[in-house]
Amino acid sequence: MTEAADVDAMFNEVLRTEDEALIAARQSAHAADMPAIEVSAQHGKLLSLLATISGARRALEIGTLAGYSTINLARGVGPDGSVVTLEYEPRHAEVARANLARAGLADRVEVIVGAALDTLPRLAERGDVFDLVFIDADKENNVRYVEWAIRLGRPGSIIVVDNVTRFGRVL
Repeated sequence: MTEAADVDAMFNEVLRTEDEALIAARQSAHAADMPAIEVSAQHGKLLSLLATISGARRALEIGTLAGYSTINLARGVGPDGSVVTLEYEPRHAEVARANLARAGLADRVEVIVGAALDTLPRLAERGDVFDLVFIDADKENNVRYVEWAIRLGRPGSIIVVDNVTRFGRVL
């Protein structure tokens, strides 16, 4: 086992990072032939913890896939919070909505279908502001997504960008 895998195994044991809803979300992504690129259980738990300890009540997710991270974010912002998640693929959004409903979180999450660079300006137009932004979409647009996260964030907002380090190098 690699050192990283050892650490992941320890966190899984200590934090009990996945419950039935998260396992079902992961399985539904596989059943729908989606790419196996959702965040790890540990990273999902970290997203939830970041939202909780920062007091975030509004979260934005760029890149939904099957809703695995979305479930974690919605749990992290709590019952009075909300999440807006942007997904390019309509089929992925449909699977995510089903997973959110199964987890009992559909009423706290707005799933918007379309290219993020097209939908982000609409969020600005309607006055949306976020406490936490999680970016996990097409990597070639990460810089533009971060610019939007800054624009849509409050002072002190948390911006998390997935996959900025891969294979020992910064992307």
